[in-house]
This record gives sequence, structure tokens and C-alpha cells, in this order.
Amino acid sequence: MGFTCLGQSPEKPGYLFNEKGEMITQDVFSKKTKSNKYTWIAYETKDSINARLILIEEYGEISTEKRNQVLNYLKKITGSTINEDQTLVINFAFKKSMPNQPHCLDYYSSVKSYRNFFKRKKQFIQFYITEKGFVYPKDFVFEDNNDIIRKLLFPFGSGCNYIIIKPDGKFYRQMGEHHQDQIPSKVKADW
Repeated sequence: MGFTCLGQSPEKPGYLFNEKGEMITQDVFSKKTKSNKYTWIAYETKDSINARLILIEEYGEISTEKRNQVLNYLKKITGSTINEDQTLVINFAFKKSMPNQPHCLDYYSSVKSYRNFFKRKKQFIQFYITEKGFVYPKDFVFEDNNDIIRKLLFPFGSGCNYIIIKPDGKFYRQMGEHHQDQIPSKVKADW
């Protein structure tokens, strides 16, 4: 993988960043992408063409304030009743970058057994959310029209991703393609 392939314009410099947004060398970037712990995205600003590493799997904790902000926003855009003691699962989809290819959301949103698992388990609640400007033609898929979910939980990414947020704020996030059938066991696990 060469960084030069990312550039569309020779006038713009290219920069490489780690998952924290810190500039790194091409050697470090290449080593990390080969480790299978990272994926990456390329994006352009008015001044540069950049590539940023993204952790494929991440465990962490969000504040009560941030969790409540997510919860209240989900209530607003979905019309759902969400209890504070429920574990949240948010399946988040970015717009597809290749227009002639099916979107990963086509598959993930069509698995009824997955959706039924959450309907039967009241301690969990799950949502399909798309980034701002990506309107998906299913009534149970909601657009992040104020860009809140993306900014708070998925600031960088592509394709289909998900996050599980426990009532205490602990989370597990998976970026990129994933095995949806593993989410129910992951959501039930004590981590």
C-alpha cells in the first residue's frame, strides 16, 4: 500500500495519522495496517490528502453525560422508548464509496433473526443509524440528521460499524465489516 495512491492532486501534501490523530511516518502507518488491529480511511481537506488509522476493535468507557446525550438523541430521531438500564447497540453506516456495489447495510438490515433477538430481549435495544445525508429506504433505519451519533461515537470510519454501550458506560466498538451473528453473544458478555 503506497500513500501516493491516495492523492488525486499533486499540489496537495499527504499526511498520515494514528488512531489518536497524531501524525506518524509511513513506516509506522504500514506496520500498523499489517497488524490486523487497524483499518484506515483516506479523506481530503481543502489543504491536504490524509490517511488515518482506525482501531478495528475497541473497549472503553463513555461518560454518563455522553451516554445520556446519545440516549436522548436516539429517542428523538427514532421515537423509541429507551430505558437507562438497557444496553444500547447502534449499527452505524456511512455512505458507500463505490456506487455500483451493494451497501453492507443491505445485508445487515435484512437479517430478521438478528432484529428479533433484540425484540425478545428487553434488557437490550438496537438501532440502525446512517450518517447525515444518507437516507436508507427502510423505515427502521434512521438518519443521523444532526450528525450527533457520528461525532460522538464514530468520528472516523467507513462502511458498517457498531457499538455496544452498557448502562454503566462501558462500550465495545467494532469498525468495518463484521459478523453480525456474533453481536448477540457480545452484548450478553460481561466485559
